[in-house]
Amino acid sequence: MTRFLLACLALAGCASPPEGVERTYLCDGGRLAMVAFSGETARVRVANESFDLWRQGSASGMRYTGARAVLHTKDDEALLAIDGRELGPCQEVKPQR
Repeated sequence: MTRFLLACLALAGCASPPEGVERTYLCDGGRLAMVAFSGETARVRVANESFDLWRQGSASGMRYTGARAVLHTKDDEALLAIDGRELGPCQEVKPQR
């Protein structure tokens, strides 16, 4: 059991993605990226475009890839690349209470 747990932690494959969670990230240059997580997928909206991404293995955080975009999140930070151009680093915008 201990070996399984250690292997799982090392691969970060046991961490489950947030289900039904939406987050907004503020990226360099003032661009906003809205991300809706659902199971093993994430939909990223930037300006007038949407990108459907699928979860991939990651040593740290969560990584999602699609035909034109890549998103890597960890804690409240994200790195986003669209068509090979990085828009980040990005910081999660927390709702005001």
